Amino acid sequence: MIIFFGILAILLPVAAGVLVWKRFDQIFLKTAEVDSNDNLQIYLKKLAAVSLTTGFLLFVCFQLLFMFSGQA
Repeated sequence: MIIFFGILAILLPVAAGVLVWKRFDQIFLKTAEVDSNDNLQIYLKKLAAVSLTTGFLLFVCFQLLFMFSGQA
């Protein structure tokens, strides 16, 4: 069961990062007419948003995994 949760703890942040990458333009650039991959500043903000989302979720998922694995 711990192995399953470990795999889930890895895949969940990756899936969230992909969703943030794909929907970044819809969420943050509603009125801008610039593609986020053509402008370096916006591309770096997009990369930072994905990195922070993925890193935070990895941290939270593994903390929960380690907390509940000790109870078994």
